[in-house]
Amino acid sequence: MNECQNIIKARIEAAVTAAQCDTIDYQSEWLGYLPFGVYHWVECQGENISSDFPFDWSLTDLTALEQAGFLQVLESYENPEDHFDRHIRYRVSRTILFTA
Repeated sequence: MNECQNIIKARIEAAVTAAQCDTIDYQSEWLGYLPFGVYHWVECQGENISSDFPFDWSLTDLTALEQAGFLQVLESYENPEDHFDRHIRYRVSRTILFTA
């Protein structure tokens, strides 16, 4: 994994630990006109956690984390009429001990 992916991994670990959950959601959409292009983000229990990701992160970074075994795709949707409209739900593949 590269430095960007290590930072993303750490942010995801912190978010799921704080939220006491084991899933995150990637979403993207086309904003419709220039200069605005595709907007994408990652949520944990409805909260955007990707604002703390490195500026140039992309879906390929999440794919690399999936290939490394850190993330597992649970479900994936891509709008057949707009490939920028995506939703991917991931399970974070690590043991998290929740405190009650």
